[in-house]
Amino acid sequence: MGLLDIFKKKEQPQDIDLFTLMSRYYEHIVRFIIMQQQGNNAPISAYERNDGSVAGFLFLIGKDKSYNLSADDAVSKMEERFERQLAAGEINSYVVLFHADYDEQTSGAIVVQYHFSTGQKGKIACPYKIDGEQISYHNFTGFSTEQTNLIFGIELAKEKNYFEDLEEIVAPSTTNQAGLTIAKANTYDMSNTWAAIFGFESYRQPGGSNALREYFVKGILNEPVYENNGLKVSEVEFDDVKFRVLIENERAKTIIPVIKTDYFIDVENKFISEWENVDNLEAVITGAGKDTFGITYFATDYAENRELYLKQKKHLVKISGIVYVLDIYTNDDEGELKYSPEYTAYIPNKDLAQCGCFDFIGEVEDLKETVLLEDGALKGYIMKVRLVTNPDVKDFFTIDMYVVPENMRFEGLRKGMKVTGMFQMMGELVK
Repeated sequence: MGLLDIFKKKEQPQDIDLFTLMSRYYEHIVRFIIMQQQGNNAPISAYERNDGSVAGFLFLIGKDKSYNLSADDAVSKMEERFERQLAAGEINSYVVLFHADYDEQTSGAIVVQYHFSTGQKGKIACPYKIDGEQISYHNFTGFSTEQTNLIFGIELAKEKNYFEDLEEIVAPSTTNQAGLTIAKANTYDMSNTWAAIFGFESYRQPGGSNALREYFVKGILNEPVYENNGLKVSEVEFDDVKFRVLIENERAKTIIPVIKTDYFIDVENKFISEWENVDNLEAVITGAGKDTFGITYFATDYAENRELYLKQKKHLVKISGIVYVLDIYTNDDEGELKYSPEYTAYIPNKDLAQCGCFDFIGEVEDLKETVLLEDGALKGYIMKVRLVTNPDVKDFFTIDMYVVPENMRFEGLRKGMKVTGMFQMMGELVK
């Protein structure tokens, strides 16, 4: 039975009074409509306290933006909370507002699920049709055109906080027997990483991702280099980079760029962020390198080595980088703190630290050109960049980084240059 059938079959004798009962929530209904017009379709809710005041409620994504609830999960959690409070006499009523399919003639409907302590319980819907950027709304089920227009005509108070009650969404996490904390993430993907491979401007143009799709298909058709328990891993090889394709239970899941490198360090992992939205086949891992410096890296081999990553903390890990932006480093600006000529450093990027992205100052110790794609159409560089300077240990932390010229803010990259920018750290276990 569809949503439309529910409304057609349920003739409610309280409809005459429902319009009045619902009036305490009309501002929140209008607020929800405005949210839709602004491109935000997240469910919201509101409840009536015992003193008659009304508070809006919504789930708020956490500061690291790593985990979100699906609309169905959010609605379910809201309903569970308010039903419990209503049964305990802590609130008088509540509404939950969400979007749902309606019928073939409409694009969907705003659904208002309600429950009052006086017994009225059910749903009303406002079907709508989307045509480009325009949204046209129909009457609420059970309400007349005049009543619907009265709701839509309500003006919201400019300074009023319509969501007094906020609950931060916390990513599920556990600590296993090895002492590793494993948290779930479901909002991340590899789109920025691939833009760094192909060039941000080119990749975001219409058709800019066509080459990636082509090589995704090539990888799917290649013989697997790894196969176990329904997981297949195949690769498309280039001189200095390879594209790794993951297939789970005969379904293509994702494609990952891997920078070929021989450089590895001993790492003690502490925290694993598993990407739930790709069935935990991808993860970003945080730990310490050489018992000295912190690292956070995207584990390119997590799918095939997940059990090993979860079993123990200490590993030998190949570390490399994919550059998002590169510029020449200068330390001669007025008022800027002056560093020694040998100074190098990297710090977590304030926006993408959870994905293993770092701002850095480094020295190019070596450099070579490289080409990707079968026709050599994608040209880039592999730089050997010193990130941590230790006068007593050569290559204390010096990693191979891939950069495409489009993401460089200068020309004439050469060995010995001091460069700065942002990169994503990549890692895989030494076999």
